[in-house]
Amino acid sequence: MTEEHRINILGDDIPGTTQPKEATPEKVAYASIVERFLALLIDYGIIFMPLQLVARVVFDLLPASTVAAYFLPVIVGINVVFILYETIFSCGDRVTLGKSLVGIAVMKEDASGPISFGRSFLRAVGYYISAALFGCGFVWAFIDDRHRSLHDMLGGSVVVRVRRKSALEMIVLHVIGVLLLGGIGYFLYNNMWGGSRWRETLKVSQAQDFLKDMGLLEEAHKRLYGSYTTDYLRLVLLSGDPVQFQRDMNKKLSNKDFRIGVKDNTYKIVARAKDDRQTVVVYSNPH
Repeated sequence: MTEEHRINILGDDIPGTTQPKEATPEKVAYASIVERFLALLIDYGIIFMPLQLVARVVFDLLPASTVAAYFLPVIVGINVVFILYETIFSCGDRVTLGKSLVGIAVMKEDASGPISFGRSFLRAVGYYISAALFGCGFVWAFIDDRHRSLHDMLGGSVVVRVRRKSALEMIVLHVIGVLLLGGIGYFLYNNMWGGSRWRETLKVSQAQDFLKDMGLLEEAHKRLYGSYTTDYLRLVLLSGDPVQFQRDMNKKLSNKDFRIGVKDNTYKIVARAKDDRQTVVVYSNPH
């Protein structure tokens, strides 16, 4: 008797009809802000530092009267070199030295491949647009879920990780990046956004307050001895703590142009603050 072969038409195991499972697309790992910052810092350094050093040597050899005429063209030329470097090495499966060391690369917005030369050029110019907007173009990377800045949007690009890093390497990389990012932020705050001006104003204010304290000592001297004095040491002794008084003075006043003038029933104390400009501060009795 022939053995029958039955097929369950309701089952999923019909011979020859099993559909192959689709391969799960590999998840794209986008470069972090710290990784991108480190790569940019390296690329900036290898272009700007050598060229600026060469420019300085050339300027030293030129007559002083001609340096001003060449300064702007040289600065523009250095920035053009940087734009070309970023353009050429951010397209066509190429990476800049900084990105190669960090293990990241620029790709199309959908991470399907490298961007074109034209897109790469727009992206490089975008660095300067972001900088011209007081850095706001770079700040957008902190908001975007793929850490894209304004220049990425102009170039239709994303920056992805192309090399797996160990946990220790990632920790070291981020520590260095955070330290450098903090250092640059501190520099910008001091030199562009008024941080240093605030501290300079504080130094002038502290100098003025110290002169007011000296004015109180002058008043104490007059009550005790019947007149004001031009003798600084007598005021120091009246302070009650000459050592601390001298420390405060050295901290808040410059060591030059300090003088006390007395005439009839008035006095005037003139000194210089310890700010960068050595601002002159004056205090006189209000009578």
